[in-house]
Amino acid sequence: MSTNTVRRPELRWMLDDVLLPEVRSAVVLARDGLVITATGEISEADADRFAACLASLRGSSAAATEFCGGSSEAQPAWNQTLIEFDTGYIFLIAAGPHAYMGVSTTKKVDMGPATQRFHAVVQKLGTELGTVPRSGDSDRS
Repeated sequence: MSTNTVRRPELRWMLDDVLLPEVRSAVVLARDGLVITATGEISEADADRFAACLASLRGSSAAATEFCGGSSEAQPAWNQTLIEFDTGYIFLIAAGPHAYMGVSTTKKVDMGPATQRFHAVVQKLGTELGTVPRSGDSDRS
């Protein structure tokens, strides 16, 4: 395992509760976009690409905090982002210190129960999936 790898497949079981009907895949990633763990239905290559997309999405979403009542001294923390497509949804939720969970679903997913389940999993994961920021990475969420 290289020093830049945070992949922890032994934690994959923690995502079992995310696998509701109409969920395509789930990835837990570090802030820099490296995969921590992913559901078994997604290949490693696709998990890497999904995590890279999610890291970029998280950064863009967090950059918009100033438009939600923040100031230059105290910006609100980013907590989650939801993207809707014609064919489904992408949920991205803060999952611990410098860690995030992204879930891809079809358009048929029942949003209420799914969202509750995703947040319950994130709460359960807590600091277990947190990562330490790598050098050059700021401490902001």
